[in-house]
Amino acid sequence: MAHRVRAALVGCGPISERHILSWKSIPGVELVAVCDRHPENFASLVSKYDIRATYTDFQTLLAEVECDIVDIATRPHSHKELVFQAARAGKHILCQKPFAPTLKEAMEMIKACDEHGVRLMVCENWRWYIWYQLIRQLLNDGRIGDVLYFRMQFRNWFTTPKGALPAPIVLDQQKYLKDMEHLLMYEFAIHLVDVARFLFGDADSIYARLGRMSPQISGEDFALLVLDFGTMHGAIDASWCSREPQVPAKSEYLIIEGRTGSILLDRTGRIQIVNEDGGSEYPEYDWEGETKLETHFRLHRHFIDCILNNKPFQTDAKDNIKTLEIVLKAYESAAGNRVVELQKNSLLSEHNAAE
Repeated sequence: MAHRVRAALVGCGPISERHILSWKSIPGVELVAVCDRHPENFASLVSKYDIRATYTDFQTLLAEVECDIVDIATRPHSHKELVFQAARAGKHILCQKPFAPTLKEAMEMIKACDEHGVRLMVCENWRWYIWYQLIRQLLNDGRIGDVLYFRMQFRNWFTTPKGALPAPIVLDQQKYLKDMEHLLMYEFAIHLVDVARFLFGDADSIYARLGRMSPQISGEDFALLVLDFGTMHGAIDASWCSREPQVPAKSEYLIIEGRTGSILLDRTGRIQIVNEDGGSEYPEYDWEGETKLETHFRLHRHFIDCILNNKPFQTDAKDNIKTLEIVLKAYESAAGNRVVELQKNSLLSEHNAAE
């Protein structure tokens, strides 16, 4: 592949603008076409971003447009067929999270890309927040010694009505959210699970309790997960139905307890390190200027760098499937009120052996 990289975007819904801006921010990358079954979705993007080729059929795009990579930014149920088509056409693929509705579909997509010699990365941006990248470095440097425990907490008022007003989720651009049977865990808490794996490695088991407060949705809007990593434990507490007074927030609350210190992340995105003697340090970085768009810039640059220089993806599909496994088995755990063991690295080998 020449150093000029040609990208095609499939899916022009609410998240597509961040993808377009990300591609346009990378020198040497050209967004050559966009595709959506509903032309009204890309109508406003064409003139705004000088997009010259638009399609309503992905197969036609692949036949007519010379591109090197495909960015799939559609809903999960459509991923499998789009990945299959892109792989058969020899295109490297960036695929939006959640990767797949089932582990079986995820493994089928991975196998198809392997068979056609193309690379597949999942577009999971949360770990690219500047504070999580810095915390990962602090942990790698042994700044607080062996980690024993973490707790991550997120809450907002998204699914519950406010008096006579409808719940914000009902008015959201992603109107399908309110009808999803798998909601908070699958759509949002999957980010937090991926961050936990990024920071602490692979868990051995999960125990989850899920529930629904809002009468205006179909799926769960609060969740509590307990992850067992063998030498440490952690909890993720997420809610879209909290009536707690909201303060402007950029990040989740996170505390990590180590043998020789603790790391705290407040909801503004600022990190505090507490030493054994009780003294505190505040690392210097641009936590005030951080935005969600910046996470996509970093993610898309990483994808291109790895394609051009044959480096490993941070969220290669073969790795991200382990994030998906935790999320899907959280539903299994909650349904049976039991701890569920995780297959982790054996997922793909067992799938291949069964075929």
